[in-house]
Amino acid sequence: GLFWTVFGLTNLLFGAVTAAWLLRWQPRLFLQELPLIIVGVGLAPFLVSLVLYYALMLLPGLSAPAYVALVALPMVLLAATAGSGWARLCTMLGRIVRGFPDPTMWLFWLGSLAVVAIGVLLLLNKPLVDHDVLEYGVQGSVFLRDKTIQFVRHRLDPATGFYYVGLHGFSFPLLFTWEGLLGEVFGVHGDAWSRSITIWYSWLSIALAWSLFRVARPWLAVAGALAMTLPLGFLFLIMVYHLDSYRIFLFSAVMAALVAAFRESTSARWLLLGTLAGAHAFVHSLGAILGGILVLVVVLVSSGGIAERLRPVLWMIGPLLLAGGLHYVLDTFLGTGWIFKDIIWF
Repeated sequence: GLFWTVFGLTNLLFGAVTAAWLLRWQPRLFLQELPLIIVGVGLAPFLVSLVLYYALMLLPGLSAPAYVALVALPMVLLAATAGSGWARLCTMLGRIVRGFPDPTMWLFWLGSLAVVAIGVLLLLNKPLVDHDVLEYGVQGSVFLRDKTIQFVRHRLDPATGFYYVGLHGFSFPLLFTWEGLLGEVFGVHGDAWSRSITIWYSWLSIALAWSLFRVARPWLAVAGALAMTLPLGFLFLIMVYHLDSYRIFLFSAVMAALVAAFRESTSARWLLLGTLAGAHAFVHSLGAILGGILVLVVVLVSSGGIAERLRPVLWMIGPLLLAGGLHYVLDTFLGTGWIFKDIIWF
């Protein structure tokens, strides 16, 4: 069905492409490969939404197959230029398979099966409910219907009377648009994949934390994963359709990249940090605010004179804007005014 088509294309195929492309730069990044792979897999749906964002804004009114092709084109280019990243990815997958007898890995896979079970039960029995996610879903369907993104003072859809009050970037609504575009191409309809984003990024967040703790000690990864998943709040995170797990995953990746960049200051690491910060911003306005704070922190904490302090920011700022920050600039000056808009009471 549509779910498996979108999941296989976006999460698995595109996820493998973005992971391999990041690994292509491992000689310059010199980071732990497993967390880097998980971050790469998690960036795939974001990249789909980002390409759709620029395509709908700059090339409005195209057909569904045209937009799918526009999304696929950069993925093909990334796959073609991943080079040695493919071999690194295959090597790491082989190591994961060979490490299966490790009892700490049993616990990870057991937990993963529990997440899958919860996901199946949710997707089969819980429709798209709850206020926020319904708002994102409806806005995504408006993008799908109109085949355009415009910046307006009030995001009101006259056809339905729907008024979008969200202050966040459009990454999450555009995932609903992406599923709808593929549905139009194949002549089917559904929202199961968009609903699965909550579960997918909850699992990726666990996997990322696991992989980072495992660098220090395998059983520390077990303790860290248990501390993360046992609180009641995590159950709410995974059981309620929302963008929170998407946002939290990217926030965790930003923090890990920040630590790595300060440990060894290289242009590749600052570029990665800027990209992740931009992605976080495109998902949620907290990410946009964090992006500004992040730049300030880098300037204040870096050593040396003003030129040395600003050099990392110069590497960060381009990808931060292109990956999501630009949306808030456009919305502030051409659209709703973002957080600076007047509050209207109805």
